[in-house]
Amino acid sequence: ARLGDLLNQERERVLKEHHGAPTAGQYGAEGTYNKIASRYYFPGMRTYIFEWIKNCPECNRYKAHNQKPAGLMRTPVYPKRFETISIDLFGPLPRTSTGKQWTFIVEDCSTRWIELFAHAQATAHGCTTTLIEEFFMRYGILRRIISDNGPQFISSILQQVCCTLNINQNLIPVYFLQANPVERKKKIDLKLVLQSL
Repeated sequence: ARLGDLLNQERERVLKEHHGAPTAGQYGAEGTYNKIASRYYFPGMRTYIFEWIKNCPECNRYKAHNQKPAGLMRTPVYPKRFETISIDLFGPLPRTSTGKQWTFIVEDCSTRWIELFAHAQATAHGCTTTLIEEFFMRYGILRRIISDNGPQFISSILQQVCCTLNINQNLIPVYFLQANPVERKKKIDLKLVLQSL
């Protein structure tokens, strides 16, 4: 037998004696290292012991998992353009010369591209027609629409269009409007722009 093989066999014996034996008590990596270091030394001892204990089947089976579980929500990532949009209505605003007083906002969640459409009234028919004629016809059918629980967005006409075109409609909770990206945009950017006009 070679010296290296004997050294490896001796390392294994010492580790099993000080960590793996029923009377050794599974002290973890630091505790086992301290116990062994008080009586033995070999080159690379700390690294060897820590690696050996990391792969110890008994430790892995019974060790307490102290890592916190992942949070409930992460910031969503939208990898494809015009796959997910966020919609909302802003108004009523002062009536224009053409009778428009509502702004229908459509934002692509991936690119943050925003389009604004002026409406005379905040109706489900008007919003749905605008989505189909002004947005879907230019950018194609998407997979998901995020909106609040406004009557225009929970209407049967928009739900029929989403069902027919196989679009998932996600309604954000009433108590957490900030979950809608357009809602944040509306409150900050759009108000500032409109006030400056």
